[in-house]
Amino acid sequence: MVMLNRIGCRLNRILLMVPLILREEGASLEELCDALGAEREEVLADLDVLFLCGLPEYGPGDLIDRRIVNDRVYLSMADYFKRPLTITTDEALALIVAGEALVGAGFFEPGGPAGSALKKVREIVAGHSRGSIEEVAQHIDVELGSNPGRWWEVIEEGLERGKDLRLQYYSFSRGEVSSRDVEPLSLVSSYGHWYLLAWCRRAEGRRMFRLDRMMSVEIVDPPGDGRGDDGLEMPEVVAEMKPGRSAHSVKLRFSGKEGRRLLEEWPTAKFTDHDDGTVTITLRTRNLSWLSRYLIRFGDRLEIESPRELKRLVRDTASRLLEVYC
Repeated sequence: MVMLNRIGCRLNRILLMVPLILREEGASLEELCDALGAEREEVLADLDVLFLCGLPEYGPGDLIDRRIVNDRVYLSMADYFKRPLTITTDEALALIVAGEALVGAGFFEPGGPAGSALKKVREIVAGHSRGSIEEVAQHIDVELGSNPGRWWEVIEEGLERGKDLRLQYYSFSRGEVSSRDVEPLSLVSSYGHWYLLAWCRRAEGRRMFRLDRMMSVEIVDPPGDGRGDDGLEMPEVVAEMKPGRSAHSVKLRFSGKEGRRLLEEWPTAKFTDHDDGTVTITLRTRNLSWLSRYLIRFGDRLEIESPRELKRLVRDTASRLLEVYC
């Protein structure tokens, strides 16, 4: 849940800072730090993200513009936050569903500003369409039950202790929930979803289980026998979490704070801030191919300290790109 808490805190800060800044006189960085309970570096990083927020279709004229003058922050292109929104009942219901899901997933405190705002929206909608709000509320509980972050702790325990897991798993292709005893091998990420890579006892083979389709996860007594880990090769398209002893140890040094972006893709990565402004990221993975393609975006702002194989892969990837575009 470490990554979820970090993202939730940052999302809260970004949402709260907009009304604080959206005044003619703006807001000083010191005021924002005090109001948000954050360090100056965190607030500046949040402002860099806020600069990329706006309305669909997210073109240059749709994004929030922010300026920092003499340590004072000003916003423009965000006038839609100043006026009350006029929304339909269906839009209000969609807002309630999304908000309740975020509160249930831990992004917002139930008793915080988001929870209070949702309560007011519920009361207004209920007065106009009580049947609709009650029907949607039933579905909210179902969606919150599939929040993937809630299973990480027990899955990590199974990985660490070498224990089997018992899953109540929804199969999208068959439209049914089944019970599976599996030997967990790794947590991996692909195209925005987290998966458990495991040896399925019932299927007698390796399978990928999406975390947001798990209804429940528990540890069972029989230990894993390691048969699913023999000759294990990770797919090319995934990041990986908790990879085990056979993984590569990776050490990266970034010239700026942007290296922390990697923590969003790799929840178990660790970072160290240095006095010269650089950041060191350390992680373990079996999949250097995916990582080499990801790191290309940082250009000369990144130094790969280890392993040598990763340096070679990044160099080869960059050479292939230059051949295509030059």
